Amino acid sequence: MKKIVFLLIIVLLFSGCSNKKYHKDVVKTPYEEKKDYYVSVVPIVNHDDYNYDIIKDSYKPETSEKTMVKIEQKEDIMENEAILSYDTLLADNNVNEEEQDLTSGDNETENNDIIPNPNEIKEEDKNNVTKDEVAKDDLVVIEEKDNLKEVNDKQYYSPSGKLLGTQKVKVIDVSYYQGVIDWDKFVSDSDCYGVILRLGYYQSLDKMFERNINEIKRLNIPYGIYLFSYATTLSGALKEANFTINMIDKYDLKPTLGIYYDVESWSTKNSSSSRITKEAYDEIVKLYVSNVSNHVDDNYKVKVYSNRWYAMNKLGDVAKSYVDWVAEYNSTCKYDGVYSMWQYTSKGRVPGINGNVDI
Repeated sequence: MKKIVFLLIIVLLFSGCSNKKYHKDVVKTPYEEKKDYYVSVVPIVNHDDYNYDIIKDSYKPETSEKTMVKIEQKEDIMENEAILSYDTLLADNNVNEEEQDLTSGDNETENNDIIPNPNEIKEEDKNNVTKDEVAKDDLVVIEEKDNLKEVNDKQYYSPSGKLLGTQKVKVIDVSYYQGVIDWDKFVSDSDCYGVILRLGYYQSLDKMFERNINEIKRLNIPYGIYLFSYATTLSGALKEANFTINMIDKYDLKPTLGIYYDVESWSTKNSSSSRITKEAYDEIVKLYVSNVSNHVDDNYKVKVYSNRWYAMNKLGDVAKSYVDWVAEYNSTCKYDGVYSMWQYTSKGRVPGINGNVDI
């Protein structure tokens, strides 16, 4: 009997040690605590459109004939390093060029009409061309060259009246990160042509937008706007388009420098841009651009901002075709598409702004 009691005591003692060992409170390591901290301070956007199935089910990839023509044209341009000045002249007058026969100097348009190059009339055809026809052709070329000269000679002035040049001019983009800007000093002392204001992000207005737009209107500074996109679905893109439209009406905006959809990498606690496919981007961008363009009756261009790597690697062909403002911090911009604005630095210095600014 004593042996049995002794064995029971031993068993009870060991069971008590076991419970203490395996039921102690879990203590987080310093790394885990730090990790939780960074997660908690990431801005959380109140999305209700993170169900990706909406766009996944609705998207039907298609390549229109017009898109294929553009692709073929781009390949032709890349293959032919030398482009005749006459061909460039035609392009400036919105002639859609197909494959070019550089040996004959003929250009075939989209509707298969042959346009002879007056500078390269074949020898055997010279005798068949009347003086009136030659004079008429020469007149057309002269008028086209005059029009081209007017475009190239367009002069840009700063808001204070300084002559800035005829081709390349500086534009900055600002948001509440630049704080309270002295716009009077910007006008009087800077060599910038205009500014692109951050309208906001998703459905939230930039904290400094109202002050900035009031000052810019007061000083007659040319401006555009951009909205940072958090949309992952068509419903999210529609919300962002409607928000942009409502703000355009509310503040009576006339963004002559354009309306831009800021499409780049982002991450929140709930989601990230990494889940958006190229096909999804095509539909998201197309919906936003279409809705906003219709609202402003195409009076202002509605395009896409992105950085070079993201545009070339993450956007589909349709979304990429809307890219017009490219960021690349380098001595040259190596973007392989068409664009009109190159953001070449994020560390610019401009009178009236304390700290760095994008130029």
